[in-house]
Amino acid sequence: MTIQTLEPHLVESLRQSAREILETMVFLVPQEITTMPEEQCSFEAEVIGLLGFTGTRSGTFVVRTDEAMAKTVAAKMLMMEPAELGSFQEAADGFGELVNMLAGNFKNAWVAGGNQMELSVPNVIHNGSVSVRSESPGSLRSRVRVTLEQGALDIGVHFESNH
Repeated sequence: MTIQTLEPHLVESLRQSAREILETMVFLVPQEITTMPEEQCSFEAEVIGLLGFTGTRSGTFVVRTDEAMAKTVAAKMLMMEPAELGSFQEAADGFGELVNMLAGNFKNAWVAGGNQMELSVPNVIHNGSVSVRSESPGSLRSRVRVTLEQGALDIGVHFESNH
């Protein structure tokens, strides 16, 4: 099956959202942001942030990384060092907020095209796996990989089929 991706301007918006949020809210400067094929709709990772949405199309915003990177993101947002976080729950809260900001920023580009998007609250899974519904014909999915000095983040958008 051929994987359909988002329109190029929406992929670029995903890249720009990642750069803007990481630089202005997390105080991390991406070394590189690369468009990657999103071949899977099932994921296993140390940390997976999910945010569902409805509107013109339904789907899921997915951000995944390792635990060290999730702790770094949360700590930087709080202007702390990762070792200062008391538990992974604190890191999960910060990582969830990152997912929320990234999805909200992407939403702006989506609705600028005349679409609607209502966002849910983010969920963060620690050492788990998840499957999203984006394999049927008409589904769309795209991903960017953000490389930082401290590690990498994979940021993806999965739109379910309109059928």
